[in-house]
Amino acid sequence: MDKATMEELKDRLLSLKKEISSRIKENLERVNSIQLKGDEGDFSSAVYSRQVIYDLIEKDRKHLIEIEESLYDIEKGTYGICKRCGKEIEIERMKAKPTAKYCIACRKIIESGK
Repeated sequence: MDKATMEELKDRLLSLKKEISSRIKENLERVNSIQLKGDEGDFSSAVYSRQVIYDLIEKDRKHLIEIEESLYDIEKGTYGICKRCGKEIEIERMKAKPTAKYCIACRKIIESGK
């Protein structure tokens, strides 16, 4: 991967990190603003709303970890290298999913369970 593409992907990862961190903060504030009081219906609705938001936070948290791992790989010089076969991951795949850890062929093998 050339240096310009690497910088472009790093900038994209940093931008995603900022966006997701902000979204997590906003969702935590939303959770804290939901009142757990009222009748049984209000309470159930509030609990459900909180759970939905917690699920969104957890999804974002996992994505944030993937981003941090990718940024660490950039620092180590292993970014864009398949964790399974050791070959360079296709640039189109890296642009589509900058946190990709596997090349397309290895990803298919992993998904098929072979």
